[in-house]
Amino acid sequence: MNAKYVRELLFVLIVLSINIGFGQTVTGEVTSSGTPLPGASIVVKGTTNGTQTDFDGRYTLSNFADDAIMVISYLGFITQEIPIQNREVIDIVLVEDAEALSEVVVVGYGTQRRSDLTTSISTISSEKLAEIPSTDIGQALQGRAAGVTVTNGGSPGERNAVRIRGLSTFGNGDPLYVVDGVFTTSISNISPASIKKVDVLKDAAAAAVYGSRGSNGVIIITTDKGKEGKPKFNFNTYTGWQRSNKRYDVLNTAQYIQYISEINAQGQVPNAGGTTIDIINDNPNFNGNGVETDWQDALFRSAPITSHDFNVSGGSEKATYSFGASVFDQDGIYIDTNFKRYTFNANSEFKITDKFKVGETFALGFTERVAPQVSDGREPLLNVLASAPYTLIRNADGSFSGQTDADNNNARNQIRVQDSDDNLSRNTSIIGSLYAEYELLEGLKFRTQFGLDAFYFLQDNILRAYDEGGQFSKPNTDISKTRANQISRIFTNSLSYNNTFGDVHNIGATLVSERQDIKFQTLTASSTNDVTNLINELVGTGGTSSLTEEEVLISYLGRLNYAYDGKYLVSGSIRRDKSSLFGPNNQVGWFPAASIGWVVSKESFLIDNPVINNLKLRASYGVTGNNRIPRDVANANVAFQLNYPIGGQTQLASGLSGIANPDVKWEEGIKQNFGFDLGLWNNKVTLSGDYFINESNDLLVSEPTRPSIGGGGGNAGLPVIRNAANIQVDGFELTLGYTDNEGDFTWGASANITFAESEVKSIGRNDQILQGRINPLEASVSRLAVGEPLYHFFGLVFDGVYSTEQDIIDDLGADNLDDFSGTSTASYLVRPGDVRYRDINGDGDITDEDRTIIGDPNPDFTYAINLNAAYKGFDLSALITGVQGADAFNTNVFNLQGQEGVLNRGVEVLDRWQAPGDVTNVPRFRFGRNTNNDISTRFVEDASYARLKNVTLGYSLSSNVLDRAFNGHLSKIRVYVQSQNLVTLTDYSGLDPEIEPFYSAAGIIEGLNIDRGRGPQPVTFLTGLQIEF
Repeated sequence: MNAKYVRELLFVLIVLSINIGFGQTVTGEVTSSGTPLPGASIVVKGTTNGTQTDFDGRYTLSNFADDAIMVISYLGFITQEIPIQNREVIDIVLVEDAEALSEVVVVGYGTQRRSDLTTSISTISSEKLAEIPSTDIGQALQGRAAGVTVTNGGSPGERNAVRIRGLSTFGNGDPLYVVDGVFTTSISNISPASIKKVDVLKDAAAAAVYGSRGSNGVIIITTDKGKEGKPKFNFNTYTGWQRSNKRYDVLNTAQYIQYISEINAQGQVPNAGGTTIDIINDNPNFNGNGVETDWQDALFRSAPITSHDFNVSGGSEKATYSFGASVFDQDGIYIDTNFKRYTFNANSEFKITDKFKVGETFALGFTERVAPQVSDGREPLLNVLASAPYTLIRNADGSFSGQTDADNNNARNQIRVQDSDDNLSRNTSIIGSLYAEYELLEGLKFRTQFGLDAFYFLQDNILRAYDEGGQFSKPNTDISKTRANQISRIFTNSLSYNNTFGDVHNIGATLVSERQDIKFQTLTASSTNDVTNLINELVGTGGTSSLTEEEVLISYLGRLNYAYDGKYLVSGSIRRDKSSLFGPNNQVGWFPAASIGWVVSKESFLIDNPVINNLKLRASYGVTGNNRIPRDVANANVAFQLNYPIGGQTQLASGLSGIANPDVKWEEGIKQNFGFDLGLWNNKVTLSGDYFINESNDLLVSEPTRPSIGGGGGNAGLPVIRNAANIQVDGFELTLGYTDNEGDFTWGASANITFAESEVKSIGRNDQILQGRINPLEASVSRLAVGEPLYHFFGLVFDGVYSTEQDIIDDLGADNLDDFSGTSTASYLVRPGDVRYRDINGDGDITDEDRTIIGDPNPDFTYAINLNAAYKGFDLSALITGVQGADAFNTNVFNLQGQEGVLNRGVEVLDRWQAPGDVTNVPRFRFGRNTNNDISTRFVEDASYARLKNVTLGYSLSSNVLDRAFNGHLSKIRVYVQSQNLVTLTDYSGLDPEIEPFYSAAGIIEGLNIDRGRGPQPVTFLTGLQIEF
């Protein structure tokens, strides 16, 4: 073989090997959570050789070397690098990049890249919201964002208190909700499944664009609009049950009979504080007839919960759509309580030309709630705690039983109350918009939108006639019905401009004009039916009242953003509001804001840093307002409160109950924020922090006037509402995150913590404001005072129980020992067995001057920890929420140990004081209202807690299994199990340390962490199924 032939043979072999090496082909599918990703990029690393996935997420890649590495990327997902390694089929599952998904943030009247933000905004994705099935979005926000606290009630459909960076007002502290650009007062009728994401505007520079409505923060909800692609169907369902296993330890029949027998014997001794009980006097050997009724178990139950959500979305280059419907049904853990919600949403957008598009959003919701029924002013739990355990719930014939006169126990049969009485509310709401947008020039867009927020509310309260066969009966049925409706129309026009010049100068500008018209109407009527319980309609007229209120708000807004080279950021805005709510002298308000940012990581000294990939410093200042005040606050108030003798009879007449104030204006918030955002190792570790100073000025308070004004009673005239109070809330919030998305096992963790401290700076002419009156204790618990935290507890300091007469003499002096002679001038007269209060001012007597701050319901800090992990098809997530350093006023201590009447009590009363020499912290039985139950530290406890709010384990079938089993018709099947509120760590003795605020009849907060015996949050177990096709 000559040399020439050998050279030719070698050349052929080399060419052949090269053709084999670069002629390989690999195919596969790119998906996320079982959903194909069309348009994903697949490129051979270090080359321009690449392709994109087709409409079904499939790809084919050819002509690469044996050692080639594929780089797979898709907007909103973490880029992956995968060695081919001679494989012919490679399926790729991309993981969503939380940072990239949050890249575009809704900032109010527009959007902005997160990298350009100079304000404090938190974003919660739909995936995070869906982790905890909830009755509304507010409940699902708990623990998801620093600075956002959510307090949930235990009854289904109950109002949740959402607060952003604490309370900034003495009035309505709810944030402003904006749904697809439409302002709304309630989000309970919106299905969480229809929401794409939630943006929370926390500082003034972000919220000031909403002017007189932004002081309490803003929650912007964006619903799903659909996207280009073939129709995608989603069906999510879950079912489960709820229960509460925690109970109060109350006296059983034998213990209760022993207790009332001792009270009866005490009643035979003059001035001993006891009372007679006929059932014991008539039969000293009474043993309860073998009855042992567990009233708590009769009230509580295991309650089912179910939810079904269906959605279809898709579109083309010219139009997109999203339609959805949901059904939610939750029974309460109290018998005969329930919440149902039915929703339908329809969003669509049509691209008429490349520059002109129109669209609509529509959300229809209907809710029906059967709430716990209060009886005789008592919460359901209080009646069951107080009922005698030897009393039957029902008689042998099925009729309801009850306490007899001989029992001397005035507890109602709460099981009868729940069964026969109605506390039913129904609410139908519509939130929708029509909009059009036209691009006038490159970067210049005009948008016009008409929004509608309307609801129709019905409330039926029916107290039916009954006879418990004992001391309580009611011969007729009382019916009360309320019908209310509100229509809010919002017309918004905006002109926005965004462009970049010279590659480094980015300018964004927005001009907005807006008008909102609100009309509210309500009608309440009542009557009595003495014929039958079967007719639930009004018969005749027992009383009728109606109210119509209107409000107009006209606004203008200007905003300007500038960014230089993505490093130096400046933003400013100013809004002018004119509202009919306020007095004629102050209807107009101006609300400016400004913020700056510096992206340090883009500087030359950090741009190539292998550790720090993102570092931004932010600062902002702004003025916001709060217009959530009663609509008639600027006007004089008239009430039927005067009695005149006319013709020998007393006639009711009207008179002034409040003075007009034409100078009433909106409450003003001046807020400062200083923050930073840090990303390490390509955002594997993220850290952000914010320090905020929120000053709230011109808060509305009721002030006394001169006695010469008249009508006020005592030493003051009629009250007048003035902008006279100020408070300040300072705090710091921190969020830390970590993600590891490499390999089959991925995991992540995030934690947030918020410190906030409130202080009252002024309350006008008032020395103090006492609120939160507790009926059983006949006193107010909460107090507002200058220099102190909001709604702190104010009372006496409990210092044990007097054991002997000598203890009283040694502590206070003989004048305070009650000898029943009536000659002592001391204000506080006690006997052995009574409560010892600390003499704070040392004057030898217990008076109002000895009251002091006895607790602070505001927490030292709140925190949350989010954990998630995934391995192949399995996923695991957990949420822990907690509150530290918050005190609670536990009125259940009074219910269990108060001993002012003959009611069942907690087992602690067995250790009460009964004879001189007894050493205990439980005072004696003392019939009738007495000083043993004055507001004091006896009722204050530490309500700190840590709660495993949610833990979920899921499994998703792989795309290969789905293809084989369903021939490609299904793209996702996921099953999961979940538990909520599984573990709560706390030293609080009540049923639940998470306590809803104390609301007045007008819905205004009057106290925090006052436990009045409302139902606890249940432990919930769910199983769920998610299907996409």
